Amino acid sequence: MKKTNEKILVSALAGMTALQGMSTTLMSVCAQENNETTHESVMNVKMSQKDELESKLNDSKKNVDEKTLALDSAKGAASVAKKQVEILESKQDEKNRLVQQDYQVSYDVIMNELQPMLDTISDLESQINDAKKDLDEKISVSQKASEELDQAQKDLGLKKTELIELQNKLAGLGNVVDLKSKLEGAKEERDAVLTHLNSAQQDADAANAKLQDAYSEIGIADDALVEATFVYNEAVNTMAEKEAIVKEKQAIVDQFKDENGIEDAKTELDIAKGNLDDAKTFVDYKFSEMMNAQADYDNALGTYNRFEKDYENAKEEVNGAQINLNNANQKLESIQAEYDANQKEMEAKNNEILALNTQIADAQSEVDKAQTDYDKALNEYNSTSSPLEQAKKNLVDFESKYATELSRLTTGSKGYFESLGCSEDVLSVFKVDDSYQGEVAGYTHMGQAGDATSLENVKASIPYLREFNEIRKKEGLPELSVSMLMMAIAQVNANYAQVEGNHSSAYGTCENLAWGYGEAGTGASPFRGWYDYEKKQYEAGNHKFSEVGHYLNIVHPANTITGFALQKVNGVYAQEFGEHNSFTKDVILSLDEFETSFNNYYNNLKSVDAQHKALKDAVNNASGTTTKDDTALKNAESLLATKKNDLLNLQNQLNQTNSERDSLVVFATTKKNEMDQAKEDVDYAKVNVDRKKLDAASASEVLDNAKADVLAKENAKKDAESKLATAKQQVDALQATIDGLQDNIDNWDINKEKAKKALSIAEMDLRAAKEMESNAKENLLKATDAYNEAMKVCEDAQAKADVTSAALLKAESSFNEKNGVYEKVQNAVLDYDQSSSRLESVETELTEIEGHVDVLKKAQAELDQKIFGLQSEIEDLNVSLTNQKSNALPYEQMKSLLDDVMDRGTQVDLSMVENDQVKALLIQLSMDVDDLKGIRKDLDEAKNVYVEKYNLYLDAKNDLSNAKDENSDAMKALNEYLNGETKPETVTSTNENINTGVDVNTWSSMMSAMLAGLGVVGVLHQKRKEDEE
Repeated sequence: MKKTNEKILVSALAGMTALQGMSTTLMSVCAQENNETTHESVMNVKMSQKDELESKLNDSKKNVDEKTLALDSAKGAASVAKKQVEILESKQDEKNRLVQQDYQVSYDVIMNELQPMLDTISDLESQINDAKKDLDEKISVSQKASEELDQAQKDLGLKKTELIELQNKLAGLGNVVDLKSKLEGAKEERDAVLTHLNSAQQDADAANAKLQDAYSEIGIADDALVEATFVYNEAVNTMAEKEAIVKEKQAIVDQFKDENGIEDAKTELDIAKGNLDDAKTFVDYKFSEMMNAQADYDNALGTYNRFEKDYENAKEEVNGAQINLNNANQKLESIQAEYDANQKEMEAKNNEILALNTQIADAQSEVDKAQTDYDKALNEYNSTSSPLEQAKKNLVDFESKYATELSRLTTGSKGYFESLGCSEDVLSVFKVDDSYQGEVAGYTHMGQAGDATSLENVKASIPYLREFNEIRKKEGLPELSVSMLMMAIAQVNANYAQVEGNHSSAYGTCENLAWGYGEAGTGASPFRGWYDYEKKQYEAGNHKFSEVGHYLNIVHPANTITGFALQKVNGVYAQEFGEHNSFTKDVILSLDEFETSFNNYYNNLKSVDAQHKALKDAVNNASGTTTKDDTALKNAESLLATKKNDLLNLQNQLNQTNSERDSLVVFATTKKNEMDQAKEDVDYAKVNVDRKKLDAASASEVLDNAKADVLAKENAKKDAESKLATAKQQVDALQATIDGLQDNIDNWDINKEKAKKALSIAEMDLRAAKEMESNAKENLLKATDAYNEAMKVCEDAQAKADVTSAALLKAESSFNEKNGVYEKVQNAVLDYDQSSSRLESVETELTEIEGHVDVLKKAQAELDQKIFGLQSEIEDLNVSLTNQKSNALPYEQMKSLLDDVMDRGTQVDLSMVENDQVKALLIQLSMDVDDLKGIRKDLDEAKNVYVEKYNLYLDAKNDLSNAKDENSDAMKALNEYLNGETKPETVTSTNENINTGVDVNTWSSMMSAMLAGLGVVGVLHQKRKEDEE
């Protein structure tokens, strides 16, 4: 580095020499030109421009010299300022080492006394925790034993009740001997009735059997009667037929007996022939009618077939129209489904657009905020002088804004009460004076860690208050409100009890105190002793207030307000009870209101404290450099870019979504038009279906009419056919008559013998039929008599069966009655035997349960004794722990003061320190800390001076550089002017040696000066880098 500096110095000196040589040359030229008076007029103009350039060059040279001197001066001042910083930094290091040494000595002295106490405290706390654990186990076992005892006593009560019920039952049943005697008598009566019942059952069964046989005989007789009736009717019908035949044959025979018979036959033949001709004519007429009816029928059938085809076509058209309607409906439903889906999608897009607009609005707000933050950061960056000053300003502004909150950080619960506007009636509880209440208040160290007034302990009291009110609700009592006066009294009493181990009795309130318990709502809660244990004592008959007073305070119905405090150093718990006095200016809140109010206060103070510490750390960590911290600006710029990008993305997304929504709108419009058209198609199809149905109905009606006409024509045709057939039958009958008459006339004698013979045969058949009818009638009468006889037998059997059934019912009723008596007596005997057996078992079980209850009571008493012993042990250990902590408290306070002295120096009040050695060490440390702070302040000022001087040095370097640039520009302008001539001009004058141009040597001097100037700039640049490093 030394050789480099020497080279730079030589270069600078060479440059300065070159400048000096160039100056001399230029001055010589100027002198020669000023002395010359014989130039021509043109040369005079050129000489005046040259003079101006040379003048500028001289001025710039002077300015360079001045700036060089200013730079040297600024450099010297910066070096002095830097040296002062180095001296103060050395002093700071030395004083800091001394402070650390003083701190360590003070710390060691304090800890030599405090550590054994802390070890003892730790041992006591361990013993207390072990005892509490043992107590919790014992309480848990006691609770289980209590539950088991309660169950056993419940079982005992149930057994006693059952025993009494069994005894009463047996007494109600009477003597067992009498019961068994009644049972035997009832059995004999039941058996006798049972014998009669069996006999009646046998009689009834026999009568019913005979009745069934009678019914069977009736069936047989009825079948025979039906058969005989049928045979008789057939015989009667046969006899009638035979009689008709005899009459017919007799008539024929009678014809042959008449004298004029043949003539009559001929006359009848002629008449028959005439009738035959008429009949044939009538047949022709009926045939014509039949043919007309056939034609009408064929026409009607043709019409019917045509109308049936029309009807079928109409039905097909209805089906086709219905299919078209179904298709139209399906198409409408399809389009409707697409439209509905489109509407849902469009609704989703609208919601998305709405959400995007909301997001864009939020994003725009964020961009605006980010822009505001960026502008603010830029303004702060431009206006901020240094991080340290800004950090100090932030700290001062914060302390000014939150002066009230910062002042309350060390005031504990008192600050909270003040924030509620509590009157002096509440705040005076903490006032220390010569009164007894003032002495009690003297045990309180307001807001200090472990003290009942610390915000942490006040916060920790809330779960105990909630557990207390839950107990009140379980007891059917109203919850108590939280009184700030009661809270304050509980806090000072808890602090008093920590030291004195007893009630202060300073405020006339009802109070519960406890030591050595644990968290609320657990087996270690103080309410396990105050409430659970003492309630059992009270319910067991112990009503001594000295032993169950905690419980009585908890359940006192007249109490309306309460307050709770705990002193976690030694586990002291205090609860105050009372009634609100309207003469006392108190603030009373429900538990929920108190919890919300205090948590808001607590969280706010913690937030302010954290911010304050962060700002103090920022001041301590801030450097004295002038380099601005652009982190916030860059962060704000980056955040602004991010937010703008987010906004742009959302806007692009919105544009895309709008485009998609527009497409959906177009699609919806298309589908709406299609849906409207589809609805029109459906309506048209419905109308068409209705029209086709009407056409089909009309065709059906026409078809029905045609069908009726066909039926009518068919009936007419059938009637005509029937009449034609009848006419033909008449023709055939007449023809047969004519043929018979003709045959009789032609064969009169032969036919006469045939008629007689036929009559004889018919009469013989008639006699046989009459004989059959007589036999059938006789059989019918016999069958009727047999049926009547069977009916009589059946009626007799039914009467007998009715009598036996009535006797059986009576016997059954008698048996049921006797059997009911027997079963009742039998059940009574069984019940008596079972109850007697159960009575013996219950008496045995009762004895066992009573023994078990005695064992459980004894075990419960032993557990209660152990619990009481453990609680006493814990209280004794807590007293010892309280004493140890009381002894350690001054040293802990001294330890806390030690850290406070390290922070605040002599501003810390050390008057409370009673240990002379520690006090002397703290005083010395506080003075050293003040000295260190003074050095740090001087160092900060020196650094600021150095920064200022160094900035002046940099400004001087910049001014010198500018001056050299101006000098170089002047040289360049002059050189350009001189080199602008086409050739060196030489003007003849009285002195031939004078030359108005700049020769080569002059130009070389100028170039050397320029290079030297660059060397000087290089020297300055290198020096600046070294200074910055």
